[in-house]
Amino acid sequence: MLSYIRPGDIIWDVPVVLFCVWTVVLVVASLIVLSCLRRETKKFHKRLSKADNKEDLVRDIAKLDFIMARYVQQFLGQGILDKLANSLSKDEKENQIETLRVEAKQWFATKVEELNGMKFTEKVVKRTILSAIRTGLTKHPLDLRGSRRSLEAAKLFLEVEDNKEKMSFLNTSMIIGTKSPEPDSSSLVCPTVACQWVTSKFLKLLSLLVSHPNTIPLLFVFFSFVVWLYDCITDMVIIELLWNFKIPIMYPVNESFIAEEVTYLSYQTLTIDLYAPLLLLILLFSLMFTLLSCSCSRLSDRYRLATMYARPLCEISGQNMQDPTTLLARYDFQMSQAITASLPQFCLQFAAYMVILYMLETLKGLSVDQATQDTVQEKIDSFAFSSLWFSGMGSGLSLVVAQYTAFKIQHEHDLTFSQRTVYFFSCVFNTIAMMTSSVVFVTLILLPVSTYIGRYHIMILIILFAAILGLGTLISVTLAIFGMDPTTITTDRVVTRFQTNNLLTAFLRFSQVASGQWATLLGATTIVGNIFSLLTINLFLPPSQLLIHPFCKFYATSPRSPALHYVIAKQLIYYNILLITSSILLCVDINEYGFNYSLTPATKNLLVYANLTGVPCIFLALLILFKFYSSFDIWTSNGVHLVYQQDIPTIVDSPESGFDEEANSVFDQTNLTLLNPDQSEDWKENNSKINDDSFEDSAPNAESTVISNGETTLTDEQNESTEADRDNLTKKKRKIRIVKHTAKLNRKMKNSCCSFVTDVAMVDVRGKWVNVSD
Repeated sequence: MLSYIRPGDIIWDVPVVLFCVWTVVLVVASLIVLSCLRRETKKFHKRLSKADNKEDLVRDIAKLDFIMARYVQQFLGQGILDKLANSLSKDEKENQIETLRVEAKQWFATKVEELNGMKFTEKVVKRTILSAIRTGLTKHPLDLRGSRRSLEAAKLFLEVEDNKEKMSFLNTSMIIGTKSPEPDSSSLVCPTVACQWVTSKFLKLLSLLVSHPNTIPLLFVFFSFVVWLYDCITDMVIIELLWNFKIPIMYPVNESFIAEEVTYLSYQTLTIDLYAPLLLLILLFSLMFTLLSCSCSRLSDRYRLATMYARPLCEISGQNMQDPTTLLARYDFQMSQAITASLPQFCLQFAAYMVILYMLETLKGLSVDQATQDTVQEKIDSFAFSSLWFSGMGSGLSLVVAQYTAFKIQHEHDLTFSQRTVYFFSCVFNTIAMMTSSVVFVTLILLPVSTYIGRYHIMILIILFAAILGLGTLISVTLAIFGMDPTTITTDRVVTRFQTNNLLTAFLRFSQVASGQWATLLGATTIVGNIFSLLTINLFLPPSQLLIHPFCKFYATSPRSPALHYVIAKQLIYYNILLITSSILLCVDINEYGFNYSLTPATKNLLVYANLTGVPCIFLALLILFKFYSSFDIWTSNGVHLVYQQDIPTIVDSPESGFDEEANSVFDQTNLTLLNPDQSEDWKENNSKINDDSFEDSAPNAESTVISNGETTLTDEQNESTEADRDNLTKKKRKIRIVKHTAKLNRKMKNSCCSFVTDVAMVDVRGKWVNVSD
């Protein structure tokens, strides 16, 4: 790399020194956090060994489940506009909701009285009932319907507790001339009765436009598609503008300044012909990964599931069918672009932009010909892509939405509005930090080798691959030094059961594969894409990493979970290694290659923005996340900490593992149901999705040999006639219907838009909640 230092330029200026200082601050803070995490993990294991589930003392949780099912069903029938309208005018449905609220509060009052009779303290009673609500209504971490009921039940219970605290305060205070507030604080009041009536009717009329259960899910699915499309289009625009930008200037590519020995190479070859195809390669790979991993089929799954959870009738008991495997993967389409292309595209676009400007400024400073300087300055002035910022905004939006969506995989229906807002801001700050630190790292790698990779384009792939491999090795060694091993975590694991014999199934167990000639292509693309996605996923906000890691997934249940401790430590180590390496590269570039960061406004602003939005945004993101769990989470803020434990291996293999009897009976076993001829038609109408075959069979009339269907009871006279006719058996044709419950594997292939693919493994949610509260 040729360097040029103007008179008056200070190489070791404040931004350079401050960047190194921020790195040291992050290292020290990370060491403190890692030591605290190790201590908390040890405390967790002690609590786990002494766990006592007091929530078992709360009886009749099924009654509360039934009450909350009806309560949520009433709410699902109302949209946002309906709720505003009902706050202005009380109608019959609002009265039904209030009746259910009173019924639930009476249930809570009864349980509080029972626990008080057991001489428990008020704090223990509160935590016990909250724990019973969550463990009783939420069957497993991916029980979205149960989590929604438990959230509403917890809000009602805390409302009762808050009113009790207010009453205890009123008993010791003097209130003069005040009126007790209404229980519903969300009601609106208009200036006049007529205004209130007109507003109520208008809102009800407007709600008809969005009252259908499919409307809101369709809008969110459409928004996801728009974000994905916007990110792709802005990347295409940058590639097109960069490809069409012409720089007919010769650039010296050796270190000699003797005229007869100076060799020149086209500036177009050194820059545009290198970075434009590289950006196109990343975009095409991301699109290919999205296509061959069949993430498009997940878009339809997301719409179908969102519609199902929005329908009031689906809240009725008996229609609570939830497939954990589909629930876990329903956001794959929305996240595929973000985890494979958004961050690499952003880093390479801005790094290429700054490297090209830096090389042009260097060439301008070294040129002695005024005509060459004027030509270079003209190209510098025209090399300003306003669309580059739109592309950066698209990448940032995609990363923010991906982190927020990853957390919604498990917690889509059990978050309050304040929780959603706080977590979203945490995602925003973490996205800014990861984008800033990554673009600084890539820029500092490309600067010293810019002329070399310009002559040998293939070397940029080797250099970037070597840098990523080196970072991965350092991170793995550091995790091993601190004893961070995810395989030793026994709680909150996502357990899977294989249903294919594909190669490398351990790496593909959270993916889809096909049969025949498609198996190798889809499997290879998925593995490469999953490995490439780790560059982005490992920098995500810690709770968002848990359920989107391609190889090792955990549930996000409690901040005391070792799984969350592990991802927090891993994220901090990633940031530390990234910034330490960047600081070392910055010092090497300045001392060895004469890098002058103040030569161009782009490189100067890069370090300034890195100091403002790098380490400070990391601290802000983690601080907001701490506030999220300590103050806004309805469970942990009240001292309730639950983890999910499964006493089975993380990967359940074929029948030889010994855990397949109960599981395979659901998916692979053929069940035989014998029906009477007059029952078959009714049964067929009620089970139209089940494949069945029928055949004619000859059955004797004798009682000892007839096949009973379990519904016919023989009287004494029939028994006597049967014994009399035992020697004279007459054959009678009888229609027996064998119902084969189609394997879940085949059914998923039929329902998917990609009919030739299926999931490699099914998510097994058999387990129990364990209380690790104080």
